[in-house]
Amino acid sequence: MLDDLQFGVFGPLTVRRNGHVTEIPQAKHRIVLAALLLRANRAVTQEELIQHLWGDEPPLTARKTLQGYIARLRKVLGPDAVVSRSSGYAMDVDGDRLDLGRFDRLLAQAEQATDAAERARLFRAALDETGGTPLLDVPSENLQQGDGAALLERWLNATEHWADAEMAVGRHAEVLPRLKALVCEHPFRESALSRLMRALYGAGRQADALATYQEARQLLDRELGVDPGEELRGAHQHILGGLHPAQERPDQEAAPVGRTLPAPPAALFSLPPSLAEFARPRPEADIVRRLLQDPAPAEGTQLHPKTLTLHGGAGVGKTTMAVRVAHAVSDHFPDGRLYVELEGERGPRQAADVLRELVCALGVLPSDVPREPGALLALYRGLLSHRRILIVLDGAANEAQVRPLLPSSATCAALVTSVAMLPTLGGTEHVRLGLLTTAEALDILGRMIGPERVAAEPDAARELIERCGALPLAVRIVGARLLERPHWQLAQLASRLRLEARRLDELAVGELSVRDSLALSYRSVEASERRAFRLLSLLEMPSFPVRVAAAALGLPADRTEEFLERLTARHLLEADFVAGSGVRFSFHPLVRLFARERTFDEDSVHSRHETVRNALRAWYDSPARPPAPPRAAPPGLGPTLLGGPPAPVELSPV
Repeated sequence: MLDDLQFGVFGPLTVRRNGHVTEIPQAKHRIVLAALLLRANRAVTQEELIQHLWGDEPPLTARKTLQGYIARLRKVLGPDAVVSRSSGYAMDVDGDRLDLGRFDRLLAQAEQATDAAERARLFRAALDETGGTPLLDVPSENLQQGDGAALLERWLNATEHWADAEMAVGRHAEVLPRLKALVCEHPFRESALSRLMRALYGAGRQADALATYQEARQLLDRELGVDPGEELRGAHQHILGGLHPAQERPDQEAAPVGRTLPAPPAALFSLPPSLAEFARPRPEADIVRRLLQDPAPAEGTQLHPKTLTLHGGAGVGKTTMAVRVAHAVSDHFPDGRLYVELEGERGPRQAADVLRELVCALGVLPSDVPREPGALLALYRGLLSHRRILIVLDGAANEAQVRPLLPSSATCAALVTSVAMLPTLGGTEHVRLGLLTTAEALDILGRMIGPERVAAEPDAARELIERCGALPLAVRIVGARLLERPHWQLAQLASRLRLEARRLDELAVGELSVRDSLALSYRSVEASERRAFRLLSLLEMPSFPVRVAAAALGLPADRTEEFLERLTARHLLEADFVAGSGVRFSFHPLVRLFARERTFDEDSVHSRHETVRNALRAWYDSPARPPAPPRAAPPGLGPTLLGGPPAPVELSPV
């Protein structure tokens, strides 16, 4: 622990040693320190820190430069200040030595208090631990929009709840300075405006309260093109009706965190149906638990907006799992469950277009949706404020597409699916979905076609799972084909799948297709990476190291490694560390078949021959080669796949 240090993330970032300020003058150093403090006692990955520092365009030396920043912080704060973890870096800070820790502790106590005066005292004490708006001098847009936005929302909510508690005991004039400052900084925040109006009215300033409403109405119309919301209109009606604040019933006040608002549009509940036959009980239960962890205090609120990303290769069931989880947690998000597809017909959709769709689903007329991106984002976040809504973002291409769509309200959560991991999304939990076990695959097949058919042909059923490579989508397609053909034996379909040249043709039914699913991932990588993916599929090897791949492609090892890592990140390749051999890369069987189809369609005969020659030379030149050389192509497909028998290959060292 850093016993002689005190840290502050509210207002300007501050560090004090034994009461004296320790300067952190460099902006980059402050960004790293702020990111670590916002997640004190938890690891922050190097990828997240790099994203906070440089956004989507980090320098080639980003990791080395980050290590330099960490070393500098250790020199200023102490050698044990920043701890290296396997997944990144962390700061182990006692909660009382960080203003955020003291703020959270007092805030939790205030939420639990039932006496109005005690609630006011505890909320006031929590706010007194802060120096105002968090991260004022931390110039990181990524951090400000991620963990920083979540903290800002918590601080704003705490300020509003403090005002409610103070006004409940008659102290209306006392809350005016802080509420005015809040509204000045956040002029579109209707929950703060309504409280300012009630405080002015309670302090005997009815005309000022009505003038505040008119100014807010004109601002919302001019800047966002919308009318005041129900909360602001309600405060206006109370004042016009001459109702004294002490006579207001609790349900007439602005809804605090955890209290549901009036019924939202039906579009908020338009989740796709949940498919029970494709349930994977153990991972599903784990995802539900992780999405709902950090359970809220009494009213069911969360201290942080929760974002959870499901990632994995094409066809592993990410969308199915996300929809099932969304249905399973529906009771925790009674104000709505929004589902939106991020992959359009022509590629990834623009975040602004998705935002407009979400805002309309939240009840805004299309004609009232602002065109200016900042106003649109402010409207979206305002509509989510104080609601309990789950947002399912399906098929994310990258972090930049997702980041504006994530809620900043602590009462909401987001469930994101993506082929890639999206490692630089701050404050996000990542869950990888993989292949099925044989038992899971047989269970799903049995639920689709009936357990008696599976039990009648156990060997054929296992062969089907093997031919599918335990890929959930392929198992689902096999089940659908057998379901629509009750007269087929399982062995009949297993026989059809044995022929590799037609296997992908067989793994298609209706709108489901393994080939089409893989094509989405294939199109998402660069042309040079697609070429490497295609040509490396010609090597009939269980796995291969970077050295062999580089030789086969005729490229430098460092560039080849970059290609392989990016293909692995999109789950077009798999990577494993093998003792004595280092990292080796391999293809899933169905992915290899897809890649070979593409190389036959897109690459010249010369390119395919050259790849095989280079790979064989690399094998024979290896000082520690395996006992048998790699085959150039799968049995029975080599000459056809390569476009005819290859020319003789010189096997002696060159």
